[in-house]
Amino acid sequence: MLNSKYFKEVETTVSATGKSLKIKNVPNEQERNYIQYTASRMDHIRELLGVPLIVLSWFRCEELNKAVKGSKTSAHRFGLAVDVHSNQMTSKEIYEKALKLKQQGKIQFDQLIYYPKQNFVHFGFKLDQASERGMNWINN
Repeated sequence: MLNSKYFKEVETTVSATGKSLKIKNVPNEQERNYIQYTASRMDHIRELLGVPLIVLSWFRCEELNKAVKGSKTSAHRFGLAVDVHSNQMTSKEIYEKALKLKQQGKIQFDQLIYYPKQNFVHFGFKLDQASERGMNWINN
């Protein structure tokens, strides 16, 4: 059971592709632990952004990751990445505000990627926060 202030367990395995292809996107126990870790990180980010976030993709089982042509090393494979957008802030604003929060030392991440064409922001994490690279870019 997910313990999160802002996210529901069903959001952690949501996938339009998975649904259409009838892929069972079910995390194992270790992956559920990683999802919980990511939820705590995302709760903090959501709190600081001040707007609800809509999850497009979080955990992806191997079959689903292949179906969406995800990287073999994608943090989504382990539940350590989340793609989001909001109805109350543009994805570009989420990206820019997250960068500002990072510069202020209020949040950290391994990857922050803005996808303008698909209209979402990717947050990626590592279990060892000290090894997070703080990379950010816009993926046109």
